[in-house]
Amino acid sequence: MKALIIQYNNIGDVLVSSVIANNLKKIYPHSKIDFLCYKRYMGVLQKNPNIDRIIAIDSNRVRSLFFLYKYIKLIKSEKYDILINLSQNLSSFLFTIFSKSQRKYGFSQNLFNKIYDKTFTKVIVPVTQTCNLLENRLVVIEEFLKENPVPIDPQAKIYLTEQEIKEAKEKMINSGIRFTRPIIMLGVLGSNVKNTWTLGNMAKFIDFIWVNYRADLLFNYLPSQYKQINELLSLLNTNTKVFVQPVGKTVREYASFMQNCTLFMGNDSRAVLIAKALQKPTFTIYPPYVHRKDVACYENTSLHQSVHLQDFLPNLFDDFYQSELKKDSSKFYLMLSNDFVILKVKPFIKEHLSIFKKVK
Repeated sequence: MKALIIQYNNIGDVLVSSVIANNLKKIYPHSKIDFLCYKRYMGVLQKNPNIDRIIAIDSNRVRSLFFLYKYIKLIKSEKYDILINLSQNLSSFLFTIFSKSQRKYGFSQNLFNKIYDKTFTKVIVPVTQTCNLLENRLVVIEEFLKENPVPIDPQAKIYLTEQEIKEAKEKMINSGIRFTRPIIMLGVLGSNVKNTWTLGNMAKFIDFIWVNYRADLLFNYLPSQYKQINELLSLLNTNTKVFVQPVGKTVREYASFMQNCTLFMGNDSRAVLIAKALQKPTFTIYPPYVHRKDVACYENTSLHQSVHLQDFLPNLFDDFYQSELKKDSSKFYLMLSNDFVILKVKPFIKEHLSIFKKVK
């Protein structure tokens, strides 16, 4: 049996969608499973033993008719038994339409429902999981359990080699990071300004962690965000010690650094889901405009916890439209005080750093 999974919208969707590949391989042990995604996201899929081939496409060329024809021809020639389209955009619809797959599956979208043999309606509120992103992938898996009812494993995983982990550790040691005490990866910046807690509050949060816990603090950020990092550094207490190097230049390099850390704390970004896939403890500060039910995957145990302005203002989404919250994100972030976040994070730290002594 040959199957193709199409998912290339963003790195989080790609990583969580790999759960489908993992479980399909359990249902059909002798199957060949291919996964089509953007080249820049393939790092979260590499070395996954349940994925036989990654078809990585260039996101900058996906609108080219010649480029599309090349991949339509490839997919058509494979004659997949099963094709699962999770992306819901024009190129993925074309791949689906022109494939010679015997069975085609996808999420319901009125205009394109006829191209599928079976469609799935996306859930609005998660039932068995803590986020719709994962819940909707499990709905897809349920369809195939009819043929071989095996236990579902909902955990997304990133597979790193021992060499990758070792090289990352060496870079961390060369940067002065000690492995005699906990190492906290700090997501000090989100993917953009609207996803970033105020720098002033973040600085106070970092000062609190440094003063109260024996830990090496490693910043996680994109190379393009160095100007903001310098601004944040200027706001820290002069006694607070942090590490701004090494920086993961690729998805796999970041994941390898994260594998060598004790836990993750900070803004919501690709880094959070990667840490969760490595099953490292996480504490996430979500943007005010984001619904927790859409993104808070795996937060049904104490391993992964979070804070949201809605915890402080329960009627937040009743009082404001999501568009308002996003447009004035900085204003609403100011309402999420440092004191409130610290109140929420203390039990998390107590549990996951309990084996280490506090300074005071």
